[in-house]
Amino acid sequence: MRRLLSIATVPILVATATLSLQSCSDPGSNSPSSDSSASIITLADGATMAAAKGSRQRAMAEWLTAAGARGSSLDLPPGTFVSEKATLSRAGLGEAATLATLLDATADARIALVEHEHAQNVAASSLGRKRADALVTFLEKRGIASDRLAIRTDRSERSPNQASLTLVAERGSWRDPIRTAAR
Repeated sequence: MRRLLSIATVPILVATATLSLQSCSDPGSNSPSSDSSASIITLADGATMAAAKGSRQRAMAEWLTAAGARGSSLDLPPGTFVSEKATLSRAGLGEAATLATLLDATADARIALVEHEHAQNVAASSLGRKRADALVTFLEKRGIASDRLAIRTDRSERSPNQASLTLVAERGSWRDPIRTAAR
């Protein structure tokens, strides 16, 4: 009985394999489009990531790749946090996860989160600091070492009058040690 069952199974396996091979050879089925290869970017550690041209993920990857020892900045978009809170929004969670992936793949990169302090708007200054802390905590939970993250304050008069954050990436050997946030 056991031998009979295995003999009956062989034709089914052969038929399944044949159908699978035929679908692989069909030029129109499941073949990636020529545009999809343009969406693949290679990260610093050799890993790849899908990010369409013009997408936020691609802009973040290009920003981090282009950063040098002098730093390169990127503003977080307005919808990164829930309105008037230090909680990442749904879009912000995606943005933070992409940032964590990029930092993980770029071992020589460090990020300073620059929160903008406002002399006239103390509430916005406090919220900016809380948002920076929330993003640092998220990145640390995703495995980014705390010595690669810092929170800095911008006290310039040109700061927007809202709780906004700017990311500054530095790569390579640094002149000054990064100052981590005091908690």
